[in-house]
Amino acid sequence: MLDISKNLAASVEVFYGVRNSSVCDMPLAQAARKIVDAGYGVEILVAQGWDDRALPDDALIEQMAEIGKSARIITTHACVNTWAPDVLKQEIAITRRMGIKQMVIHPYVLGIGLDDHEPSACQARELCKFAGDNGVFLVLENLGKLALPALRCAIDMVGSDPVTTGLGICVDIGHAHRSCTDDGIRPEKFLSELGDLIYEVHVDDNFGHKDLHLPPGHGSVDWLPVVEEMLKLRDEAVICLEIAWPADPLNALKESHDFLIATAANTKTARAKDE
Repeated sequence: MLDISKNLAASVEVFYGVRNSSVCDMPLAQAARKIVDAGYGVEILVAQGWDDRALPDDALIEQMAEIGKSARIITTHACVNTWAPDVLKQEIAITRRMGIKQMVIHPYVLGIGLDDHEPSACQARELCKFAGDNGVFLVLENLGKLALPALRCAIDMVGSDPVTTGLGICVDIGHAHRSCTDDGIRPEKFLSELGDLIYEVHVDDNFGHKDLHLPPGHGSVDWLPVVEEMLKLRDEAVICLEIAWPADPLNALKESHDFLIATAANTKTARAKDE
């Protein structure tokens, strides 16, 4: 059974707020260090700053590499969010220089879901291979507008064996909750269907419409069946709190951790283990 406490990480987003509405000018490295020092793994953005989406400079790359030496878990989230393979390759190379081995990407970077680009299986596989050759494993995240069908499309294009393709899945629970409003596919269905393909889960809450990145329990996600399925994932799956709570970030992380642990204790999986 997956150990949530052991596998728990947090995005630096918790200090800044939802994208494009930042209320904090803390350097990314400082935010990452605070999360690691609080005992969590960390997810960082491949950018110079939360609001400065330029590629990281050498100094920041070195700082993140140093933080990674003491982090239990450290992953990156690609900044590029469209079909721009050369930019993605730059971000992969930077992730490698940071010594980080896992990167979250959106479907757009594989050419999926764009009006002006037809996705190519050959090109998608080439990008995954490039990442693998650089020691970086890509995990593809669902979005509110690109839900389970987009993930299925990527698997059909690239293949269903992450070990050979270099592509796994990241299920964002908040995004799945939003897309469920339109297609009726509940977040736990993502987890149960994709199973061993999942290498990361983003934990965040909302009310089914806006991408609010609330702590779990602060929105309308039904967390009990979600956590039930989370516990069945591969032992090394990263559980990342991708929440935005700049008013009291570290306390929000602690409360989110406690919420997940309490919910896990109430699942059938946990009760069966105790019996």
